[in-house]
Amino acid sequence: MKSESIVCCVIGLFLSWVTLSAQKSESFEIRGVLPWHNFLSGPSAWNEKDYEKYLNECQRQGINFIGFHNYTGGGERYATYVEPMIRISYKNIVPEACFDNSMTARWGYLPCSVNDFTFGTEKKFNLPEGAVAFGSDCSVLSKSKEEHYACSQRLMQRVQRMARERGMKMAMGFEFGVIPPEYFSLNGFYWLGEANMVPDPTQETSIEIHYAAIDNILQTYPGIDYIWLWLNEHCFMGVDASKAIGKGSFGEYFKQKASLFKETDNDDLRFVGVWALKYMQLTVDYLKKKAPGVRIILGGWGGSNQLPLLMKGLDRGLPEDVIFSCLNPGLGSQPQPEFLVDIAKHRKVWAVPWLEGDHQLWHQQPRVGLLKSHVQMAAQQNLNGVIAIHWRTEDVKLNMETFSYFAQNPFSEKSVEDIYEQYIEEKFGEEAVSVLLTDLVRWDTDKSLNEGINSPEYFRFTPQWGYLNDNNFIFRKTLAGKIERVCSETTDPLQKSNLIWLKNAVEFELLLHQVNTALALPYRLKKNYIEKGEIPSARQLEDAEKQLDSAPVEQLFTVCANKVRSQGERGVLSSINQRLGQTYTELRDFLKQQH
Repeated sequence: MKSESIVCCVIGLFLSWVTLSAQKSESFEIRGVLPWHNFLSGPSAWNEKDYEKYLNECQRQGINFIGFHNYTGGGERYATYVEPMIRISYKNIVPEACFDNSMTARWGYLPCSVNDFTFGTEKKFNLPEGAVAFGSDCSVLSKSKEEHYACSQRLMQRVQRMARERGMKMAMGFEFGVIPPEYFSLNGFYWLGEANMVPDPTQETSIEIHYAAIDNILQTYPGIDYIWLWLNEHCFMGVDASKAIGKGSFGEYFKQKASLFKETDNDDLRFVGVWALKYMQLTVDYLKKKAPGVRIILGGWGGSNQLPLLMKGLDRGLPEDVIFSCLNPGLGSQPQPEFLVDIAKHRKVWAVPWLEGDHQLWHQQPRVGLLKSHVQMAAQQNLNGVIAIHWRTEDVKLNMETFSYFAQNPFSEKSVEDIYEQYIEEKFGEEAVSVLLTDLVRWDTDKSLNEGINSPEYFRFTPQWGYLNDNNFIFRKTLAGKIERVCSETTDPLQKSNLIWLKNAVEFELLLHQVNTALALPYRLKKNYIEKGEIPSARQLEDAEKQLDSAPVEQLFTVCANKVRSQGERGVLSSINQRLGQTYTELRDFLKQQH
């Protein structure tokens, strides 16, 4: 009997070990990507062949979900920004919409035709016949808003088909309660006195416009798997909830639902929570009738004053089949909130780490360590999905591969050093490991090497972009020298090509610092002349001209052009022409005019 007991115990321990091992090797149910439209470095400029290449790579890496976010206007810098993936037609009003190209003037871009690009960089752009701007064919060839909508939606329909062929589910999304500007004048639409025009979700016009967006998704993308509803990033700035919560039918709804948001005693936050709850509930009820097979995802930004503050209340108020998601805070520099553990006990929850942040889209953003940490944390929280937001593809390849690997192997013990060693050996050759490993791992894990370095595509350009302190400049200068040494000793053509690309990426950051340092004085003189009427002295003009002449501008553009391997990198080259190139010309003209 004793021996039988021992045998049973051993068998029990073995079965427990097998079960635990199976759990520890289990991949996330949803392993997704969220390529974000708006900047020229991202999918706004992609054509079908770019999507096909991207989706092939996603399939290779085990990605089984792709989602899209669609801007439909909003507050702050988004006021007139409407994208054409969703066509919100209401009472014969159809908003102006298009994907940005190099001739549009949003996100701080200065319009510029490709023929006006400088230092021969226009040769990197093979435009379709009839086009003068860089961008997707949908944008640069369309002559009217209807063409923009038709061509853009045909492209995204093909994307849906290609995703489905590769075993991937798809979501199309928009920011609920964000209204294109053409609808601003409709009567009885907004709370009186609210400058940012937040619509009343209990009012007829608001509801019908919301349903129009959903209807267009269902009609345009038949068989769509998910509709992703996003809480707007900025539309509640300055909202005075006291005016909203006591008015009409929304006031009554607020009284009924405010107690769900018991974590805060702030009526402004409760107002946003109840407002969001109403829009989400409208969607739940509408889809039950129109398309019961389509799942709903709630999404939003993860900042301290954004969606995380409302998620517990929304969790109490919404059906459990609504999926919760949230962008990781700090542009992905911080992990998802810990309280998602509790929500994940009874509903599906997805974390959304960032392959890159949109404040450094001219720079490298090594994030292997961050992505490993955030994905593994999501596994520990028992979340059932992880989705990676990004714009570029070539510059974030290793970040993407790291995310995909841990999405499939969340309990892997592979270290950051292991990942970089494998990456260097595959891309640059075995001999490069001993030379580059320490520096590339340090670039990824030492926050001081990446903090305070800015190239924020969502703002206009200033010479502060790309500034490096002495430590960061020396690190990159040393690294560029090591890459050059390895490259000179490499005979394999592909490895040499990869090394040249990496060297150009590092040298671009060094050159951007040097160029913008040289632009700083003439930029300041021009600014003071316009704002304060200060006329530069002869000595100031002389110093400014010397600095401007010393700027390695042509070398910067050449290095950036030589780095181009993808449509997104053409987008960066376009952006540099539109922003830095035009600023450089303006400053040179200003100094000449002062003589």
